[in-house]
Amino acid sequence: MAQKKTDQTTLNPDGSHGDDAFTAFAIFNDNADDAEARLHALETGAGGVGQDVAALQLGLQQESQARQQADTAEALARQQADAALDLRVDGLRGRMLGDNALINGDFDVWQRGTSFTATAVYGPDRWFIQQGGVTGQSFAKNALSLGDVNFPASESNLFVTLTGNSNASGAHQVFEQRVEDCRTFADVPSTLSFRVFNPGAAGRKIAVEFAQTFGAGGSATVLGIAPQVFTLAAGLNIITKTVTLPSIAGKTAGAGSAAVVAIWTTAGSDFSARTAGLGLQTGSLYFGKMKWEAGAVATPFARRPPGAELLLCYRYGEPIGLIADSQGANYTPYSYKVPKRVVPTLTVLGSSIAPAVLNARGSTTWFSMDGRAPTSVASYCFADAEL
Repeated sequence: MAQKKTDQTTLNPDGSHGDDAFTAFAIFNDNADDAEARLHALETGAGGVGQDVAALQLGLQQESQARQQADTAEALARQQADAALDLRVDGLRGRMLGDNALINGDFDVWQRGTSFTATAVYGPDRWFIQQGGVTGQSFAKNALSLGDVNFPASESNLFVTLTGNSNASGAHQVFEQRVEDCRTFADVPSTLSFRVFNPGAAGRKIAVEFAQTFGAGGSATVLGIAPQVFTLAAGLNIITKTVTLPSIAGKTAGAGSAAVVAIWTTAGSDFSARTAGLGLQTGSLYFGKMKWEAGAVATPFARRPPGAELLLCYRYGEPIGLIADSQGANYTPYSYKVPKRVVPTLTVLGSSIAPAVLNARGSTTWFSMDGRAPTSVASYCFADAEL
């Protein structure tokens, strides 16, 4: 309602002007009641204005909630997308590298040669061999026929033989792989599995040993972890061994630390503690499908693509062809196919390039041949960065 006004000018019969006091106060009271009603309407929403204000407040609340829900949905979508990407990356890694900590577990890569009778050398890539106090000893590559039932889908395996033991206390024949980084499988269950074919009589024995090494300047090597003897049947044997390597808490690690798995084929009394009393053994054996994985359950061996396996081996060793010339630059640079684990040792294995020499250049990615040969010569060297 419109506000009322008091009359202050109209001439009354009695000679006074405007509304009398009673009428004027009544008008004031009506105006006050009207103002109060209007304020109440704004507060409660009555009369349309308050409803608009309330509707605006509700709209703002709903918009805020919608924004929060949208932000939450976007964050969830991002998390799901990241998780899906991780799965795809892990899947790719699994297809390329698999779950096997061992490299060249099927003995397909032999860059240094295919037969070894010496001791304390790398034979098949990544496998270090030691043998002494024995006769007729050898580690060699054995090519498999298509469809071999004992080592299905494998191209080759490892042939290990010895004919006698010439030292009852010091005799030994063992091959091992040093898996880079002492943190590998430390204080958690892991499982070794492999196939070994025994062409001789049942009763032949082998032993499995684990170890931890802590590299240059690191803690002392821990040998003889969970050794176990396995008595072989004639023909195919499938070996599994679950172990929990010791914790490395409190240890000090230097360059070249590793977790180690070793397979013994004979052991004199000097090595009884490391081999659970394996004792002296003779004969031939074939090993393949070597796998060391996390967990307490052995899963099937899966071959990596040949190129991927070779690249993994290149990190630790690689042959490089050389052309030494009597003319040309005073040095020739060469690049490795993949960066090496450490600056490698370079050894000329082919024709002599003297007086030219190989210079590692303190690099894990390249080296040089410095100087010239009297005449042109083709040769090769081996870059060794093994543990």
